[in-house]
Amino acid sequence: MSEQWLLFLVDLLAIFGIYLTLNLSLRLQLGYTGIANFGLVLSFTGGAYVAGWLPVRMGMRLFRVDSSLAKDMIWNNVIINSQINQSLQQNPSMAMGILIATLLVAAAIGALLGLLSGYPAVRLGGDYLAISLLALGEVLAIIGGNYEPLVGGPLGVQVPDVWAWSLDHRFAVASLANCAMALVVWVYLSAIERSPMGRVLRAVRDNPDAGASLGKDVTKIRLNVLVAGGIICSLAGAMYAFYTSGVAPSALGRFDWTFLPWVMVVFGGSGSNLGVLLGTFAFITLQKLIVSYKYALSFLPFDPVWLQYLLMGLVLLLILNFRPYGLIREKASYSTKPNNMSM
Repeated sequence: MSEQWLLFLVDLLAIFGIYLTLNLSLRLQLGYTGIANFGLVLSFTGGAYVAGWLPVRMGMRLFRVDSSLAKDMIWNNVIINSQINQSLQQNPSMAMGILIATLLVAAAIGALLGLLSGYPAVRLGGDYLAISLLALGEVLAIIGGNYEPLVGGPLGVQVPDVWAWSLDHRFAVASLANCAMALVVWVYLSAIERSPMGRVLRAVRDNPDAGASLGKDVTKIRLNVLVAGGIICSLAGAMYAFYTSGVAPSALGRFDWTFLPWVMVVFGGSGSNLGVLLGTFAFITLQKLIVSYKYALSFLPFDPVWLQYLLMGLVLLLILNFRPYGLIREKASYSTKPNNMSM
């Protein structure tokens, strides 16, 4: 395999792992519980902001970076991160410690954002809930772009490279870590699907009134799902920031981190983990191929960059009209307990 194709595959796996994690979060909220969360970008951005704010401050304390640079951390961001990265190359355990601590804080922030966004809106239903979450999804983008001490304002900041110790294999290790995160979320959702909780979530999705009549607190269940979804989204955001080694509010837009996941999940099928995986892989591969070979598509009467969006729109229209449940339909779920009721 040529070096060019190897780099293509590594980057493909890295972005695939991030998007699969994010899309599985939507699968939990939409596919299991029927929550149309158009605010995925909120928790995703929260996790990225944690990665842009916390690791550099931890690195300065752990490696005793020149304290005079801390007076203007945003202006001296490149110098500070350069010194931290030199130390991280020699201290894999420290790098993993910073990574784990950041992910734990990001998970807590994701849970908080899920709670804060869901609490006032979760009692709403259908379109009202979706519109409320859509509006709340823009909050952090506005804050991050206008409050420089957070993540440097519109230009953003660099992030300490927690994969610096892997040297030439840095991107391969980061890609495997992203895929490992997606695998953990996959296993978590599969366990929920086979548990009684999975049937409760589907009952809330299909008929909330019937679920409430059986003693289930529908509002609390929806809120818990939004919190769990927020945690997963936030972890994806933090891992994305660590992979790219930077955070910029302008790169955390609603199109990339809310609309695209919706298209992938609807295409693959929100009722199936495998469908979500296939939809994610198909769109990420298409995106990477178009970007990599856009010069070979110069015969098109428009900029090849727009081909991705045209194809996505076309596929979405076809799926919604001819296969609204996606590539893979949700499997029926039955209780494993024997029915002892007499006829």
